[in-house]
Amino acid sequence: MSQSSWKDQIKQKWGPHLHCPICGKAMPSDRKLCSQACKDNYIKSEKKQKKKGRYQMIFLVGMMAVMMILMFALPIFS
Repeated sequence: MSQSSWKDQIKQKWGPHLHCPICGKAMPSDRKLCSQACKDNYIKSEKKQKKKGRYQMIFLVGMMAVMMILMFALPIFS
């Protein structure tokens, strides 16, 4: 008689499931998030990430503009 592996034993005990990316709780495999609170937290963090990305892009473009001004305009005045 062959022994089943520990992974098979876990699958038999718990069945197919996923873990919530926000809180880590086990949930059915057909859902993306476990509760409305986790969904709200997920949406809030996504908005925060988008806002942060916009600020980083604006900062990058601004720094590039300053560098171009310093590279081309400064030698003209010297």
